[in-house]
Amino acid sequence: MEGSKLMTPLFYDGNFNREGRKMRLVLEREISDGAQTYRLWRSAGKPDLDYPRTENDKYILHVEINGYLIPLGMTDFSLTDCCGFSPAAEKLYGGKDNRGKWIDALRESGGNDAVNAALVEERMEIERFGSDPARQTDYIRTLINKRVDAYQKAKENGGQTFPDFVGALVMDDLARCVELSEVYQAKRKADEAIRRTRAAEEEKAYCEKRNRPAEQAVSAAIQVIREGGVLKNETITFYQSRYSSSSYSIVNYLMRQYHVDVPLRTQGWINEMLASATIRNGRCEHYQFFHSKRGKGSQKFFECMNHLIRAVVEQAQSETKDGAA
Repeated sequence: MEGSKLMTPLFYDGNFNREGRKMRLVLEREISDGAQTYRLWRSAGKPDLDYPRTENDKYILHVEINGYLIPLGMTDFSLTDCCGFSPAAEKLYGGKDNRGKWIDALRESGGNDAVNAALVEERMEIERFGSDPARQTDYIRTLINKRVDAYQKAKENGGQTFPDFVGALVMDDLARCVELSEVYQAKRKADEAIRRTRAAEEEKAYCEKRNRPAEQAVSAAIQVIREGGVLKNETITFYQSRYSSSSYSIVNYLMRQYHVDVPLRTQGWINEMLASATIRNGRCEHYQFFHSKRGKGSQKFFECMNHLIRAVVEQAQSETKDGAA
């Protein structure tokens, strides 16, 4: 492509470009404030943005530093907007904090037409201020200096904070930055492992606390089945995590725990209709259920409940024998 050139990006697929892969770019322009000069590049291929706002909003800009290209993270339109908004706001309405009041006053005095006209003027002022090469140079220098500060901090603390490769590039210290990055990544992994362990412990403690009432209700229900009495078919809830839980009627829960085969229709009846079951002499003597116009009792429930009672009693006897042994 005419006017394009193979250049070395500092990052490739989001990581430091260790292999020195190259990409084809086009020189957009050179900017300077008299003391500092930057060359701005853009991709020679298809636009980076699928839905650009203007013609100069299609490509992400790259800044050339020490033989590498670093992504600026914004298009020419965005760069102009960042550099021009504050001075334009200061000129038009005394600072960006006054913009809302300015628009409200215009709408009240002249309606939407006045607001639209003022916004056109605002855009013109933003572009006038923001396209100034000196302002753009100062803006980019400020961004880069922050990256240098971040790298210097990481260098001082031996990689305990993020070692910024852009800052290292400016300081011509990429080899050291690679070493610091390995230290930092190892620290991040260790910190993440500690965080996951702590989170898992907190999650476990949360679930145990929330599950305790359900576990106590299940223990009490088993005691009723063993010794006889009225088993209320209350709803219990078990938490698998802070954000995930399952609710059951206690009778259906016990049926599943003791592997009693209950037809789906009977399970639904237990969930919706059963209020309680009275147990005497190792059998379900009778039950109470919620009556409705079409509701009726379940003969199958007696069969399933008696299977449950036998399973609970057999388990109790087995535990007694094991304890004695």
